[in-house]
Amino acid sequence: MKKKLNINQLSYLKLIIDLSDEIGISIHEAKNIVDTAIALINPQIINYKKLKEEILNYLVLNFFSLICKL
Repeated sequence: MKKKLNINQLSYLKLIIDLSDEIGISIHEAKNIVDTAIALINPQIINYKKLKEEILNYLVLNFFSLICKL
C-alpha cells in the first residue's frame, strides 16, 4: 500500500533541500536546522516560505557577525 505525502510533508522536504542548496550544507545539517526552528516556534500551521526566509536571515546575520569579529 502506497502512502501519500501531504502538502506539509512536501513543503518540509522542499525547505530542507532548498536550504541545503542555497547555503551549501548537507541535507542532514539542513534537516537539523529546520527541525530546531520548528521545535522552537511550535506553531499549528507552518508557513514554510516565511520560515525559510527567517532561517536564512538568522544565518546571514550570524555569519556577518562572525566575520565582523575577525
